[in-house]
Amino acid sequence: MKDKKSSFLALSRRTFLTMASLGAIALGLGVGPSASFAAEAAKGQNILIIYFSHSGNTRTIAEQIHSRTGGDIVELKTVQPYPDDYNTTVDMAQKEKTEHARPAITTELTDLAKYDTVFLGFPNWWGTIPMAYYTLLEKYDLGNKIVIPFVTHGGSAFGSSLNDLKRLCPKARFKEGLAVRGSRVKSAQKDVDKWLSKLGLASE
Repeated sequence: MKDKKSSFLALSRRTFLTMASLGAIALGLGVGPSASFAAEAAKGQNILIIYFSHSGNTRTIAEQIHSRTGGDIVELKTVQPYPDDYNTTVDMAQKEKTEHARPAITTELTDLAKYDTVFLGFPNWWGTIPMAYYTLLEKYDLGNKIVIPFVTHGGSAFGSSLNDLKRLCPKARFKEGLAVRGSRVKSAQKDVDKWLSKLGLASE
């Protein structure tokens, strides 16, 4: 994160131009929803990317986002790792969903208050978020932060995950999410860039 404690007299030419640009935004010169969101999200680049990944697909998308937005990136991990065997993990995920389980997690979110924008990434497990996200979001209140979801899937996109996330984060301001087929994650950077640009987080 950039140091915000420098005095006005010590402002660099680049910082001055940035402030002037934001001043134009404040005056309403050619501003749309994307521009206002970009100005808000650009405050010190206070971005946090959280992702849960078993096969590595969601991790790949999270890293593609991180390469464009910067900020901090955190992996959501459970105390008991899921088996490497796909079918065994599928069965375990179904059992956890049926039983409304709250798997214990090792992930801790420190200094959560400093983040304005939080990306939440996950694979679609049985039509929704992995149950570890329930554990996380019931422990950490995202309040009215900007929340941007992204999902990897085999054909069912977000399923019911968006509604479930909104119930877990009722005060959050949700932005348009991104769904990527698991078979396309390695070639998804252009889609990620287009999505981030649409949100006002233009790729560099």
